[in-house]
Amino acid sequence: MRIMEMRKRLVFRVDDLGYTPAYDMGAYRAFDCGVASSADVMFDSPDTIAALYWLKDKPWLSIGWHRHLWESPVLPPEEVPSLVDEKGRFKWGHRHPERMQEATYEEALKEFDAQMKLCYSILGKYPDVANVKNSDLPLEKAFKAIVEKYGIAYNIFSSAPDHRHPMVCDPQYKDLRYYSSGLATNSSYKLEDFKDYNPLEKMMSLQWTEAEEVFLYGWHPGYCDDHIMEESTCNIHRCKELQACTSETFKNWIIENQIELVNQRDVLNGTHEFQDHLKAIGSPLWIGNFK
Repeated sequence: MRIMEMRKRLVFRVDDLGYTPAYDMGAYRAFDCGVASSADVMFDSPDTIAALYWLKDKPWLSIGWHRHLWESPVLPPEEVPSLVDEKGRFKWGHRHPERMQEATYEEALKEFDAQMKLCYSILGKYPDVANVKNSDLPLEKAFKAIVEKYGIAYNIFSSAPDHRHPMVCDPQYKDLRYYSSGLATNSSYKLEDFKDYNPLEKMMSLQWTEAEEVFLYGWHPGYCDDHIMEESTCNIHRCKELQACTSETFKNWIIENQIELVNQRDVLNGTHEFQDHLKAIGSPLWIGNFK
């Protein structure tokens, strides 16, 4: 194996796992091709349980808590009335975030706890990571309380200069130099701009500047269906992201640039779980193959 002057580590995270069966079917392709190393799960979505069962026998993947809160609570709606509308769905969705202030701390705490109990009942563990907002909103305080209750690492990212959502990094993780790259974001998800959307170009534009720098890419590779078309502005863009990350062009870019794919536990704990998996399956993306 060639000794590299700069260690280029990358976590390729698939966001929104559990969204719908169609989306997840595509997302699984991103994992199966060996590129994706981390799964961010939405615990309130139509395909959550099936996605958790799919993840159960894949310990080489790290799990993130993608706190969605657009769909329906795990608990019966009557147990969390301050969180739901007349249809039993979270009352704010993605169009009315101001309604989050109507959620009581006690009911939000119950719902977040139920989501983690669902996770543990299938995976036998809790998520590895989460992102917690610094807010006085009862909903946000409840989320932080549950994240801390179950020992989930949070706010582990430092702010990358190109990220449009600045991160508040917990001081204990500052030395990781772990950056969530804004290169994975798109300025417009309007359908009229879709023709100009080129995720592959963005995926291959990442550059490391320090020997121990680690980057995370968060993408939405998967298929689209009527539910996603109705609910999300990021819809058919998901198909193009799937095509990009599973392409031979992207894999060759990883190999040619000697990029070490890792999961989020590897970053936190200094382990080599994902690379060990790539080696075990004989993947060309195993860093030991790079010459």
